[in-house]
Amino acid sequence: MGLNRNDGFFSAYYLNLKNTLKDFDLEVENIKHCSNDLERIEFLNRLSGLQEHDHALNVRRSYEGKNADVAADFKEKGNVAFKAKKWLEAMILYTRSYIALPADKVLEKSIILANRSAALYHLDKYDETLIDIKRSLDYGYPKDTLYKLYERQAKCFLAKKNYPSSIIYFKKFLTSLDDATLAQDRRSKMNLDAMTMMKMLEKDPQTAKQAEYQKKNGFAADSVPSLAIRDEKELLSPAVKFDENSNEGRFAKAAADIKVAEEILIERPFVAVLLEKFSKTHCEHCFIRSPIPVACPTCADVIYCSEKCLSRAAKSYHKYECGLLSTIWQSGASINCHMALRILASQDKDNLLKLAKNIDQKLSLEEILKLPKTNYLRVAHLVRHESTRTASNWFQHALMARFLSKCLQESTYMDKQCRSEDFATITSLLLRTLQFLQFNTHEVAELHKSEKDGSERTAFIGGALYPTLALFNHSCDPGVVRYFRGTTIHINTVKPIEAGLPISENYGPIYTQEMREERQAKLRDLYRFDCSCDACLENWPTFDKLPTDVIRFRCDAPNKCNAIIEISPACNDFMIKCVTCGEMTNIFKGLKVMQDTESMTRTAKHYYEAGEYSKALNKFIDLLKIMHEVLAPPFPDFCQCQQYLKDCLLHFGNFYNLN
Repeated sequence: MGLNRNDGFFSAYYLNLKNTLKDFDLEVENIKHCSNDLERIEFLNRLSGLQEHDHALNVRRSYEGKNADVAADFKEKGNVAFKAKKWLEAMILYTRSYIALPADKVLEKSIILANRSAALYHLDKYDETLIDIKRSLDYGYPKDTLYKLYERQAKCFLAKKNYPSSIIYFKKFLTSLDDATLAQDRRSKMNLDAMTMMKMLEKDPQTAKQAEYQKKNGFAADSVPSLAIRDEKELLSPAVKFDENSNEGRFAKAAADIKVAEEILIERPFVAVLLEKFSKTHCEHCFIRSPIPVACPTCADVIYCSEKCLSRAAKSYHKYECGLLSTIWQSGASINCHMALRILASQDKDNLLKLAKNIDQKLSLEEILKLPKTNYLRVAHLVRHESTRTASNWFQHALMARFLSKCLQESTYMDKQCRSEDFATITSLLLRTLQFLQFNTHEVAELHKSEKDGSERTAFIGGALYPTLALFNHSCDPGVVRYFRGTTIHINTVKPIEAGLPISENYGPIYTQEMREERQAKLRDLYRFDCSCDACLENWPTFDKLPTDVIRFRCDAPNKCNAIIEISPACNDFMIKCVTCGEMTNIFKGLKVMQDTESMTRTAKHYYEAGEYSKALNKFIDLLKIMHEVLAPPFPDFCQCQQYLKDCLLHFGNFYNLN
């Protein structure tokens, strides 16, 4: 990922600076002689004329999205849609009205959320309706119309067949009628209808059973559901260990034999940032789609799935980013730049200033892994490839770090009158952060499926940094696949991995899709290394060019040779001599496997096409186990099974049906 887009103001700022400063290229070349990031920032700050261009950065907080008149207009349009029974359109318009409401419009928020709950009820979204009613009540919904909300709650629980809860809210509905300004005949009819329904429910045998079950299991009968994503427990399989050497750097390897499809890592991000285009559809904090969002009280730039995520973001980074997001987005800064800012905004400033004094002190892999997951030093020593950077690259990164520091200063993370030494130190840490994010950021994905033709594709919705996963090396024939639940990443194996062998993920280029020369060129350009995986060393063909007239068997000699024996499918011999060890291998078992897997593959694909992904996954796992025992990649059937296994796992993660 680059530093910025060409259409943002930062790109224009950089070009203008470059064109107006005297001897720009000669001066910038000297940044290469600096020995650390702090020296590079100090060098930047000494450039003559730099300060005069700061106005072009346009760093300011903006809350223009909050506007009572705009909110009122959306509400009125929502009411029109509601009267026309366009429930979905009404719900969307009410949401826009709610997001636009300023913090002090508390009563208006309670009313608009109540309106949205009515639209949701007509859409048969009963859990969502109950959530919005609770939010409306929390804002202080007017007493004279409170009966509407209690009646709606009672009907929601009735539709959910939760009879004890329905009775509770019918009782609240009856009590609230005392405060309602209704004609007597209407009040009497509503009272009678509710009493009749309560009596029916009280007589139903299911009501007593449900009440007993709720009491036994500690469930409150009037509890409201939550749409917030559950915090997943992190996991690192004991079969995974980490090592380092001069050739491979830090890497993961198997401490024991690992089976296919085994989940070896579940990790929450050190930092995660949502792309701007998804800021009004996904929760800023956990990345799940949020059709009935919670709005930030102060800005209209982001949404949250729940009060829990809003609170977590507000206590951490959003208190500094609030109002600045439009500046960051308009600058054209990349997702990595935003992530760098958020990493520092989430850390205690005084603690960072202390850490910075010894930031270049080498830490062993063992020392790093013992650090708390939230400690900046846990990520500060990830690979940065300092020696490969040009003077121009250093200068652009330093300039971006300075811009991000000014954003933090505007946000009050740093005082505007702070010491110049502190400003330079924080900027140097931002420069360091930009470097390691360049090579260690993962794209967070969401699987999109078209309802029209059933086609599927993965969409990039944000970026995140996973400190443990960042230690895994690359292979063009990876041993694992990743999928996401919210921002939490899940890593599963896609083939058996023997103890002692590396556990590699994939950085993008994969042998089934690109030729070796293309892959190697991309990896050198983006990650600064030459790949030496089996697919590169043996120059495996892409999937469409894999030979179908050759079967690759593993030598099954008692000496565990494991060499590859290539034969034609038309071969009539069952015993073949291995040219490596000289022993004979019985290929009848392998040929039998090839026959058996045909029907298994058809069954597995049928499950997948029917949307029964768990059943399909189990079948593909069995297929990969069987094939791996006697056959050696690359060969088409194995590749295809791996791809289906990956696709099955993707359906267990972030998913969205496109209309």
